[in-house]
Amino acid sequence: MSNPPSSESPESRNQIVRDLVLFQAKLWVEGCKDFVLMPLSLGAACIDLLFRRSPGRGTLYAIMRLGDRFERWVDLYSALDGTSSDRPTGGTPRHRLDDWVNGAEASGRAQLKSEKSQIP
Repeated sequence: MSNPPSSESPESRNQIVRDLVLFQAKLWVEGCKDFVLMPLSLGAACIDLLFRRSPGRGTLYAIMRLGDRFERWVDLYSALDGTSSDRPTGGTPRHRLDDWVNGAEASGRAQLKSEKSQIP
């Protein structure tokens, strides 16, 4: 039995490639974050254990909050929503990695368009 011809448009194929590249880049960024947070969290815990005298949460929890904010900024699985940077965050909107990528992509497309229009 043969499969029917694919009705996927070139735009949807381009979207798949774009989402794959962005997902791989985000995985790399998340890996770097983990690599940095491992020694930071160990150091913060040592500082808390040795020097902290006041009640409440200490340096370790500040490092954890930093990691949490970074993960929200990266928003690894934003492609699942199809609205990567349009999701409400509650309160003031936060800029995410997707916003930076979308801006770079838009400026790159605009530059290509202007270069094409200058070719005789």
